[in-house]
Amino acid sequence: MARDLPIAKLLAELGYRTDAAQAAARAALEHDGVTRPGKERIAEWKRPDAEAVLAARVALLCPACREAGLGTDVPDPVEAGTGDRCWVCEGSANRRGALAFERACARAGFRRVIVVGGSPDIRRELPGLLPGLDLRVVDGTVARPGRDVQREADGADLVLLLGSTELNHTVSATWAGPKTVATQSRGISAFLLEAAAKVGDRAGRAGR
Repeated sequence: MARDLPIAKLLAELGYRTDAAQAAARAALEHDGVTRPGKERIAEWKRPDAEAVLAARVALLCPACREAGLGTDVPDPVEAGTGDRCWVCEGSANRRGALAFERACARAGFRRVIVVGGSPDIRRELPGLLPGLDLRVVDGTVARPGRDVQREADGADLVLLLGSTELNHTVSATWAGPKTVATQSRGISAFLLEAAAKVGDRAGRAGR
């Protein structure tokens, strides 16, 4: 015997949790004939149809991603509220910062990036957050010969200094140069968003 699902529960499972998101999702399902006005339950076998309609018609975009300029390729997005599952960042501030930074680098033509500084945890996490970049992370507490640093900097498109993390002045000084962008924000999301803005500004000036 076919099992019915509460429509509100199904929508919540799919990331549409706030009243506004549920209303937009219901309207799309009703428009495409998956359900009809007034119904509170839906046959379980219709779940794939519901998922397909929502994937095509009701994208969720959180205010933070919109402010960061992300999700421009999402057609007619509904603003995600607290608890909704943003299609871009998936609710992760670190992912949002990483996407903004990768997009800024792509627009500037930067692919080979060296990140200097950060705790061991940050240095372990960054490569997974930035798969679209040829990324190298450098311990900011260990000084190296200037000639070695210069050779690596010459081969990079961008050097990112994480100034509010574990970064000794003697190390940051050796990496200073025309390819260097320094951030002062704390936390992965914050310094990636700051870096994205600075890379964007630099690319804008270069294009004038």
